[in-house]
Amino acid sequence: MKSLLTNKVLGSLAILAVVLPFSSSASSMYQPANFGGAVDQVSQKVTIPESMATDNRTIAVYCQADIATTGVASNVTCFDKAAYNDLQGQTQRALDGLSFTPAMVDGEAVPVRMAFRVVYSRNDSQPNVVMLPNLGTLQREYGVDYIAPQERLDQTDWYSAYRSNGEGQPFFDDARLARVVADVNADGNVKSVRTVEAAGRARRDAKVIETALKKSRFIPGFVGSEAVDMHTIAVINYPGSE
Repeated sequence: MKSLLTNKVLGSLAILAVVLPFSSSASSMYQPANFGGAVDQVSQKVTIPESMATDNRTIAVYCQADIATTGVASNVTCFDKAAYNDLQGQTQRALDGLSFTPAMVDGEAVPVRMAFRVVYSRNDSQPNVVMLPNLGTLQREYGVDYIAPQERLDQTDWYSAYRSNGEGQPFFDDARLARVVADVNADGNVKSVRTVEAAGRARRDAKVIETALKKSRFIPGFVGSEAVDMHTIAVINYPGSE
């Protein structure tokens, strides 16, 4: 699969729980959605294969979920290229309906679409389950626990706008992809968009996604306690394609 994602061992994964910021921009106060107690619940629901200890493997399952104003996760989609012992399916089922901490704008909860990783290991030097609020595409620049921009669903979200005319399914899969990058500034506005992968009919869809993304609003990306300019990736896949 041509993507920016890799299932690499994340080096030292002795990562503590991420402390999410509450930061102001020129016009708004933002707090991204957080995992709340989801990590413990996933740990209880997912069976991590003992063979991972023997294989010395660390598996990252990439996920996307809509987080309601109540914090409840829905429309969960996960992808694991390795498909190791159905960790993808287990993770997706475990996350559906779990309670996260909702995103906030100016003290009010807003629904968002959140992209994150669930990392599994049987290494004694790190927790068996770690959840990271990003897909790792900017890990080299920001480290492992930066917070990726989260699209606001109280606005017109790009996939809903695309879906009225397109057939692609959201998020990654073992299929042909269209990927469009949006540069989101610290105020949550989209500054620019560009297509980084699209072929055939996906080229037309990518143009639709570009137009939709320009109208989207985001909880901005965070590094530590600061909202920063950061890009995010809109992805659709075409099931049944090579």
